[in-house]
Amino acid sequence: MIALIERVERMLLSLSISCGFATLLIVFIVVIDVAGRFLLNTPFHSGVELSELLLVILVFLGLAAAQQQRQNYAIEILTQNFPAWLQQAFELAGYVACLFITIVLAWPSSKQAFASFERGESGFGIVSFPLWPARIILAIGLWLLCLQFLCDIYRHVIGMPRQKAHAAPEKAFE
Repeated sequence: MIALIERVERMLLSLSISCGFATLLIVFIVVIDVAGRFLLNTPFHSGVELSELLLVILVFLGLAAAQQQRQNYAIEILTQNFPAWLQQAFELAGYVACLFITIVLAWPSSKQAFASFERGESGFGIVSFPLWPARIILAIGLWLLCLQFLCDIYRHVIGMPRQKAHAAPEKAFE
């Protein structure tokens, strides 16, 4: 079972590559739009809408990879002085709570994404830009985050939790 979990986690981590490409495309779109406006007096039509779609890809497809690499914020000021077994229990309870919250967000997002797709929802502007792809990506990203939380919970239950990402050590003031 751990081999399956590791394959799923590798797949989720590979989505971070798409997030990097989304970032690069956002930069190109903004540069083209700004250059077009100021040099040629011609903006890049739908550039803002396309950037918004890419931003949804960047954020929501990156959630699971960030969770897997433990690069999300964690507040440990209270639990850092607890015994290790209690820290593990709090971490597991946190994963279960986060899974529940993410399911509560993912379920209505999925329903809204399907409804948006069925009616062909699009935004208003010079170019009619479809909104349903962003809604579908948002829902998929939330379900992938649920999958990562399930992997984290399983790892904790079998006693093989992921190690925390270590920050760069701070240099002492001399």
